[in-house]
Amino acid sequence: MSEPLYCVNHPQTETYLRCNKCGAPICIKCAVRTPVGYRCQDCVRSQQRVFYTDFRSVHYLIAAAVALPLGLIAGWLIPSLSWYTIILGPLVGGGIANLAHLAIGRRRGQHTWLVVCGCIVMGALPHVLLSLANLFFLVKSLADGYFIGGLMGILWDGVYLATATGAAYAWLRPGRGR
Repeated sequence: MSEPLYCVNHPQTETYLRCNKCGAPICIKCAVRTPVGYRCQDCVRSQQRVFYTDFRSVHYLIAAAVALPLGLIAGWLIPSLSWYTIILGPLVGGGIANLAHLAIGRRRGQHTWLVVCGCIVMGALPHVLLSLANLFFLVKSLADGYFIGGLMGILWDGVYLATATGAAYAWLRPGRGR
């Protein structure tokens, strides 16, 4: 080993590590571990841009046009099925993500996951608001014994949103090799 180098992003940090693509000296904070070795963040970004070359803004609109109606139907139906939501939530979320992905020609966009997950949340919003309204009106009449039912409605809405958006994100997340 020769004299120490200094990181291109942190000039005060000594390093012996270099990017295996461009050869720039990088510290451990700047190094990105890849299957072929450590690379600098610029090389990783430039490599990832290749995957998004044929993706256009209109593809986000197409993904939303597919995901929002499906999210509205599923957001109304699935939380109403109580404990079946635990099983059906991830299946529905993954299905919506898969259909949106097919609708855009299996193209990859950096923010497709955000559009689809947002549509799932917006689709469930009417049911969530109705559950909250039921809970609000049930709080006024605690003697009726329906308060627990109102809480369970909110619980199943939360379970659906967590499982469906989690599955959609897992299907469409950036860096996934599809």
